[in-house]
Order: sequence, then C-alpha cells, then structure tokens
Amino acid sequence: MLGRDTHWRQGDLITADSVRALDLVGPDDTTDHRAIVISHDCDLPHEAEPYVEVIVGDVIEKSDPALSHAKNPRRLHVAFENGDRPAIIIELRHTNRKEVPKTEFMEKAVKDDSTLLGDGEKRTLKQWLAARYGRPAFPNAFEARLRKLVGKQTVDRHIAKVVGPTAFHLVALFFDLGEQKGVELADGEPYAISISVVYDATEGGPNARQAAEDTAGKLRGIFEAAYGKAENATEIAIEECEAVADTLMTLADLRKVDQWRLEYISLSDCDAGEFLPVGEIPV
Repeated sequence: MLGRDTHWRQGDLITADSVRALDLVGPDDTTDHRAIVISHDCDLPHEAEPYVEVIVGDVIEKSDPALSHAKNPRRLHVAFENGDRPAIIIELRHTNRKEVPKTEFMEKAVKDDSTLLGDGEKRTLKQWLAARYGRPAFPNAFEARLRKLVGKQTVDRHIAKVVGPTAFHLVALFFDLGEQKGVELADGEPYAISISVVYDATEGGPNARQAAEDTAGKLRGIFEAAYGKAENATEIAIEECEAVADTLMTLADLRKVDQWRLEYISLSDCDAGEFLPVGEIPV
C-alpha cells in the first residue's frame, strides 16, 4: 500500500512505459498515451481506498481553447510544463477513467518527474473532475427554448459558434435566470436572463476584454434575433449581456449564476442522437 510519505499527488503524470506496464492500453495500440493520477491526495495513502484512479489521455500537438478552463464537461485539454521543451498537451475524457490496484500501482507506476502540472492547470483539472457530477440541468422549458431553430441552426449552436473563436480569452459564460432558475414556465411566459461573459483579465489584458465585449454584443444579437427585444419576448428575454473581468466576480456573484457549457462538442466524435442538454456547475 502507498504510505503517508508517498510522493504521488493528484495531477501527477505517469510515464508512457508505465501506462503499458499497467495494461492501461491495448498491446497493439500505437497511439501516444499518458495517464494522469486523479485520486485525491488524501485518498492515495488511505487504507480504505484500495485503488488509484487515473485517466488515460492522448498526447496531442495543440490545445483547443474550447476544451480549456473546464468549458466542456466531457473533454479537457491540459498542458504539462516540460522544462525547456514544449509543453506536453494531453486530451482527457471521462470515459477513460480507470482504477489500478494500489499494490500493482506501487510496483509498476513511475512518475514523469520531468513534467509539472502548474497550479492553474491543476485547479482546472479539479474543476473538470467535479463538473461531471456537479452540474444540475437548467429548466427543461428553458433548454427547449434554447433549441429553437433560427436559420439552419438552433440558438444554442449559434451561441457556441460565437463563443468558439474567443474561447482562448474566456474563462466562462454564466447565465443568471434569477428566481426562475428552477421553474418550468408555461408557454408565453418568458425566462428573463442576464449573461456574463467572463474573461481572463490577468493573462489576457485588453485583448481579452475586447474579445469578451465583442462576444457579448454578438450574443445579445443572437437572443434578440431569436426571441425579440426583452419587452416583447415571450420565450427568453435578454435583459443584460456584459463582459466581466474574472477579477471582479465575487463569491456572491458566483452563487447566483450557472455556467453554460459547450456540451454539443462531445457529439462530434460519436452518434449520440439528440442534442444533449446544456448544463451548469456550482462554483
């Protein structure tokens, strides 16, 4: 068993050779795989936890901004610092979570000490892991109205199309439905929504602010084109849509809003039938 003095931590990268030694991939698989430890630091040495949880991921050449900052609950791109060499980018999917008996892990797992998951990336990993089970749905009636067809695409896909190009600068897109948050409204009763397009003020600076402001303007246009001006809307009334610096979001703000995630991206690699509901995550 792993002892209290174990050097393993959540977010540690396992070497490619160890991934194969642990039989985490098939013997004929030639893809460049790595595995990341996702067990909590306290669970790794705990006697009541017989397994170490890991996620096997594919090494990719370039990170997709739409899959960063835990925007997508099913896929995540994380970057491991790699000394003077280019960062190692790994795509993670929840479906590739695996459990390794601790006795086998101790015997065969080797940590890649040449890499480091930075504090920001590790926070993102934790948020993404929690998001899978911590994202209650918006009201069904609200989701149905977001799937209204405008032109050749539904409103939610128009939103995703607008957000995609600026995703690098954006931290999150928050929807505030106020007291209607958990209410199934009847036809003709509009949901009043305020949207916060939150950008990375520290790293992004003026470019991020401009990108968020442009996105906010386009989002307002989408809602008004689909549902009309707020005073006349019968489905969704867009009241506010603003760019907000992440440094200005307070805990009180976060407790009122829900994060909208681009879950439709998960459909691009499988035939999943109908469009999946958009979702939220408590912060």
